[in-house]
Amino acid sequence: PGSVLVTSGTGSGKTECFLFPILSSLLDEVTATHEALTGVQAIMLYPLNALIESQRERLSAWTGPFGGRVRYCLYNGDLPRAARDSDRRRTPEQVIDREQLRSSPPPILVTNTTMLEYMLVRAEDRPIIQSSKGKLRWIVLDEAHSFVGAAAAEIALLLRRVMIAFSVRPEDVRFIATSATIGSGDTVKQELREFLADIAGVAEDQVFVVEGS
Repeated sequence: PGSVLVTSGTGSGKTECFLFPILSSLLDEVTATHEALTGVQAIMLYPLNALIESQRERLSAWTGPFGGRVRYCLYNGDLPRAARDSDRRRTPEQVIDREQLRSSPPPILVTNTTMLEYMLVRAEDRPIIQSSKGKLRWIVLDEAHSFVGAAAAEIALLLRRVMIAFSVRPEDVRFIATSATIGSGDTVKQELREFLADIAGVAEDQVFVVEGS
């Protein structure tokens, strides 16, 4: 699988660059099995809760028509422990509480690095990982230009722990990073390629850089 770093201006469609392929892949699987998908296949990491919440409308619009067969969860500190069944039925495409997240993890998990750290060590979150072993295929890093110095080292180590926990190899996962425009030209593209390869732990020839214009 190839990995990609998308660098383009604000509001130019970076999210759609990875969201469409992920949804297309999940829908292919649903079409083949005719069953709702369980187990995390895509982890989308955002640095701020506001950015996590901003994905709700977009994800509901795209996953709603599938009647709960392709689901997502916005997993941050605000996710309640439990919800009523009537509330769950109102939005079948979205997992709205932690009990449901742990009993039936959705294929798309939108979260932040702090919650992902907790998920790897908390006993109550262990069912999420157990149900997802071997299934993780996509990891998205939004605002990748914010990962510099110690922050870059921390996310690199976190991703390696995620690989181990989910029983997958880095070379079998598609890593997608998005970044604001930070320059252009072959030298910058090569530096961006090296950056994602180092953070993800994959070979440089697996990484492609897409520039917006």
